[in-house]
Amino acid sequence: MRLSKDRQTTRASVKLGKWVELDARTDFSPPGLVAVGLMVSGVLLSASVLAAATGRAKARRIEARADRSLPG
Repeated sequence: MRLSKDRQTTRASVKLGKWVELDARTDFSPPGLVAVGLMVSGVLLSASVLAAATGRAKARRIEARADRSLPG
């Protein structure tokens, strides 16, 4: 596979007001797109694990507060 022929390029230009103009250009090859997809999926999977762990920790804290009772 020749990467020079398989590359995908795109450009974008945004103008905000009179003084701000942003230009962007990107250039991807198919293996690069696969790598970006794997990185994004890894980030999303790790974020879901962190969110689940946070929910379990919060539930344990709430349960621990409810278990505290005054000596009677």
